[in-house]
Amino acid sequence: MVNSEKISLSVVMPAFNEEANIERTVRACHAALKASERNGEIVVTNDGSRDRTLEILTRLAEELPNLLVVNHEKNLGYGAALNNAIRASSGEYIVTIDSDGQFDIDELPRFLESPPDNGTAVVAGFRKKKADTLFRVMANRGLNSLITILFGVRFKDINCAFRLYRGDVLRKIGIESRGYQAPSEIMIKLMNMGCGFKEVGVSHLAREGGQSALRPLKTITQMTAFLIYLKLKVFLFKRGMLNSL
Repeated sequence: MVNSEKISLSVVMPAFNEEANIERTVRACHAALKASERNGEIVVTNDGSRDRTLEILTRLAEELPNLLVVNHEKNLGYGAALNNAIRASSGEYIVTIDSDGQFDIDELPRFLESPPDNGTAVVAGFRKKKADTLFRVMANRGLNSLITILFGVRFKDINCAFRLYRGDVLRKIGIESRGYQAPSEIMIKLMNMGCGFKEVGVSHLAREGGQSALRPLKTITQMTAFLIYLKLKVFLFKRGMLNSL
């Protein structure tokens, strides 16, 4: 259990079948929090993993007092797992990151150099070079262009998971998407609520172990359908027909 001192920084992440990566990622986050000299916590949602992910997290929680594990008995999807990790966090700032080790948490100080303030809600990472297949690189570029067309806001990397948010603002966002659309959904909702953002380039590393649960064609289909839904919701919100996004 994290001590009663006010928590400055929460690192949150979903995890699904990440037994090959989860311990390394959690320990790296623990070391980064210690190096930052901030009172921090790590919140991981085990999203119905069928491997040893929960077992490893349970063992780590016994060793690391600042690790909180949220458990889904069934797989509910990336968005739901991220949402519940955010809800369980209590930090003034929230860092979102993936549990597969493809982001370098040691780059956190670059986000903290100019953290979100009253004028901005998020410092958004953008992958300077994606360590991924050509198909996924091109799909990500297409997504950025589609977001610009639909919502009129230009992002360098709309679906990058590595970000630093103001906790009080992020906890007001209801994440509706179950899948990998969640980072895009959050940014679109924040921008349409009038929140500003900053961007910082980050490294993207090759996956060292395990397999990604992302299925490109299925994800593209779900992403497109969800963006159309979100476009309609933003339209109704801006015309006062909805009270919130």
